[in-house]
Amino acid sequence: MFGQQVNVSIDTNAILIGEQVKVNIDFQFPSNQQGYFPFLPDSLGPNLEIVERSNIDTSFLEGKTRFYQELKVTAFDSGYFVLPAFSFGYKNESDSAIQTIVSDPHLINVFTVDADTTKPIKPLVGPMPEPYTFMEILPWILLVLALGGLIFAAFYFYRKRKEKPIFKKEKLKIPAHKKALDNMAHLRLKKLWQAGKVKEYYSELTDIIRIYIEERFDVMAIEMTTGEIVDGLKEFAINDDAMQKLKDSLELADLVKFAKANPNALENDTCLNNGIDFVNETKMIEVESKGEEVVNVE
Repeated sequence: MFGQQVNVSIDTNAILIGEQVKVNIDFQFPSNQQGYFPFLPDSLGPNLEIVERSNIDTSFLEGKTRFYQELKVTAFDSGYFVLPAFSFGYKNESDSAIQTIVSDPHLINVFTVDADTTKPIKPLVGPMPEPYTFMEILPWILLVLALGGLIFAAFYFYRKRKEKPIFKKEKLKIPAHKKALDNMAHLRLKKLWQAGKVKEYYSELTDIIRIYIEERFDVMAIEMTTGEIVDGLKEFAINDDAMQKLKDSLELADLVKFAKANPNALENDTCLNNGIDFVNETKMIEVESKGEEVVNVE
């Protein structure tokens, strides 16, 4: 029987400052299980930064599910830095507990560029040729645009005669509530507040909630204060219990951020549960029989 497999590989373990390392993340598990991809912040420790990331690609083949993502990581200081191990979750549909599997860490050596003072100074380079003016290249721009328009028009009418769509359908977009619930499940697995990283725990939790609100209600929650978010959601049919849970979670996170509160274990766990409840009570429900969507509110 196929089990869980995780493979995190890098294309090189030695770079110059500012160069990039390509990181390939491959997580495979049986299709009758649920898998959880780790929530990766932009900073992987104090020295490594994620400068680019692909979407998480999901594929299915021969009884297994595969999650795949590519990252580009860089560093702006020299030394030996560790690409940390990533924690992945999985569970059977009948189980409530999430099991974890951890990838191997990698050591990356970042070098500086030393100037060679033993070599003679090179002579000055002559003046660069004068660049073309806009008016000189305008006819070429217009020619390229005209040719592009003709090619597109010919392609359009050809496909229309064949009664085929010009563009392929986009990949199925993951619903906002599913992304939020998955990310909160990953956050619970990371056990940040248990490790003393309380501020980081609340920062990630509120980021997940704000992104969900922005995608679900089209409210610019990422740029808003807690009060502005609550006011912005008043126009939606959200029940009082869900709104109170949201408000309690965001206000406690604000107090932790400004070092005005040191919540206990129960408060930390309740804050995450409140976020999960808010998402579940406000998520969009698909009605397959009519092809419509309705809001899950009490």
